[in-house]
Amino acid sequence: MTLRVERPVNRALGTASLNPLHHTGTLAVLFFVVVSITGIYLTAFFSYGFVESYDAVARLEANLMGRFMRALHRYGSVALVIVTVLHGWRAFVQDRFRGARWLAWVTGIVMLAMLWVIGVTGYWLLWDERAQALNEILISALRGTASGLDFLLDSLLTPAAGSGWPFLLIVFLIHLFLSIAVGGFLVIHVIRLTPRQWFPPKAWTVTAGGVLVLLSLVWPVGLLPAFDGARIPASFPIDPFYLFLFPLGLNFSPWVVFGALTLLGVAVAALPLLGRSTTPPAIVIDEDRCTGCTLCVADCPYGALEMIPREDGKHRQLAVLVPDRCVSCGVCIGSCTDDALSLPEESIDETMATVVALAVREDGRRIVVGCERHLDHAQGDPSVHIVPVNCAGVIHPHLAERALDAGVADIQIVGCAPADCANRFGNTYDQERLDRSRVPRLKRRYTDAPIVSDWIPSIDIGRALEQPGTQPVADPTASPSTNGWVRLSLVTLALAAITIALTNLPFTPGFTDQAVVSIAMDHQGGAALVGYDGEPELDQGAASRLVVSLDGAVVLDQTYPTVRRDGLDVSQALERIEMAPGRRALRIELFDRIDPAAKTVLFDENVSVLERDVLEFSFIDQVVETQAEAGRSLFLRNSLGVGAGCRVCHSLRAGVTIVGPSLANVASEAGSRVPGMTAEEYLRQSIVDPNAYIVEGFDPNVMPQYFGETLTEDELDSLVAFLLTLE
Repeated sequence: MTLRVERPVNRALGTASLNPLHHTGTLAVLFFVVVSITGIYLTAFFSYGFVESYDAVARLEANLMGRFMRALHRYGSVALVIVTVLHGWRAFVQDRFRGARWLAWVTGIVMLAMLWVIGVTGYWLLWDERAQALNEILISALRGTASGLDFLLDSLLTPAAGSGWPFLLIVFLIHLFLSIAVGGFLVIHVIRLTPRQWFPPKAWTVTAGGVLVLLSLVWPVGLLPAFDGARIPASFPIDPFYLFLFPLGLNFSPWVVFGALTLLGVAVAALPLLGRSTTPPAIVIDEDRCTGCTLCVADCPYGALEMIPREDGKHRQLAVLVPDRCVSCGVCIGSCTDDALSLPEESIDETMATVVALAVREDGRRIVVGCERHLDHAQGDPSVHIVPVNCAGVIHPHLAERALDAGVADIQIVGCAPADCANRFGNTYDQERLDRSRVPRLKRRYTDAPIVSDWIPSIDIGRALEQPGTQPVADPTASPSTNGWVRLSLVTLALAAITIALTNLPFTPGFTDQAVVSIAMDHQGGAALVGYDGEPELDQGAASRLVVSLDGAVVLDQTYPTVRRDGLDVSQALERIEMAPGRRALRIELFDRIDPAAKTVLFDENVSVLERDVLEFSFIDQVVETQAEAGRSLFLRNSLGVGAGCRVCHSLRAGVTIVGPSLANVASEAGSRVPGMTAEEYLRQSIVDPNAYIVEGFDPNVMPQYFGETLTEDELDSLVAFLLTLE
């Protein structure tokens, strides 16, 4: 079925030897490198924050190089996930996941899962309408859990979230570390292959890379409208290759969707275990025949053979099997000049005897020897004798020589299309032996003998039998003709353009056509709320109750049990209330005092709302810090201009030097550093004029000189107050 689907591609290209689907593994590596390089470039110009991230992308999109690199990153990412899925599918249908191939299969499934998460987090970083929809899924998934609700309130839904850089930094770190992990798993994925092929042949590298660059130049990604918390997006483009689960996440519980996808992934990754009983037995080595020539070690595509010193004196070395690497392909059999290797179910002696027996019949029929996947489609053809083998790589030149010596008039060898051998190099190695470019070579006197070869998809065996020698080239690195280059470029360009167009299809999430009242609350009973006056009347342990009325009718009356956090009992709420568009009377009341009848009216106004408008309300407690506590926060924080960042250079542990001196016990020592100065005066001077006094053993002009300008008087007082506690 897969080969029939691919047949139109082969026809468009003129030959199966140019099919880029045969290079999905190496193309994935090429696209991964492109995505990594462009990702590093984009990161250099990125900023973290709800507004800052979108503005950074907007600046990139307004710059020619930035626009090109962003498109290259996006389109390379789409190409990467597509060829990875195709690579996994072709490995499955070619039965390349059992036995020793289990490691490559499992790591491939893990990498594919990582790529999808990387893609989702990449879209999330833009903080546009698409990220807004992703947020809705996150809120839906976490709102029912205490820790999840706490995360949402702290990171996204209240003014405490600030600029949003902590949340987006978390998203970026997931994006980054999973990308690094994919690189590590990629090495594990190919670790057992010998030799390892990292990149596709020149024709496919040039074509795929050239088309990617061309489309990135002429087809910019563009920029969606920014995240607008005051309005629910109606529609936006969706990438079906990365965000294919997006519609399910909106219409079903995200946990159900995630759980089902996880179970599916585990089941697919476990396929090698389910197929263990059908894994063919490993190669058998006849030690009496082995001469230690090392040809089998050089030809094994999976590093499953190695040489050890021989102790019986017959020869210097002996080939031994590494059982957990052998995939029973038989490629090594074709390389052994002494017939010392065989498969238990496919003895080379038996195959040779079959060919010779057919030869002596002298019935004029051609003998066809080749891959069993191909010859299964040719069974019953009366014009030929069929001799199937596990892989074309099993065929030794001696087999053809003996068949011709026995009287065969014609012999044809058939196998997989170039770069599409189920055993990596079986077709290539066999053709090179027949061409006398690889040992063991066909003997020189047989170079003009009636031996033909065809390297084709298995479903095209009929054409090969009718017209022998129509596809004799097995070398995947062979350069295409001029016509081949044109066909390959046009087909690749057309497929890429269709793919990019699919990523821009409009999608309507169908959230709601109503207006929405969004309420987020993180509150200790009786505490003073940010933006509201009144004396706090703390009621430790009391639950908070919200009552919401629309046009005089109560639409929400909910009491929220307390959870213990940082030694306080707080109530947390996240509510989304739909209401019809128009002019509405909205009233929000909070009951949180010792007196259950006492209430605080948080909002009581007439509002005019349109479809998909969002009225956001955040109710959080005022934070009252001592001056020393505020100074400690300044000392420790060093991100995006919201702290002094002193801890970057100064340790609070005695005897530990980072850049500047340790500040352990500084309150006790500060009063004696400069005669006539109190500890408080000395500490303030050290902050605003650090070169005024240099501690012995340290250099001037190391500490920043600008804190006197960047810190307010209150911040300086707080920082000094904290340092005075370090006794």
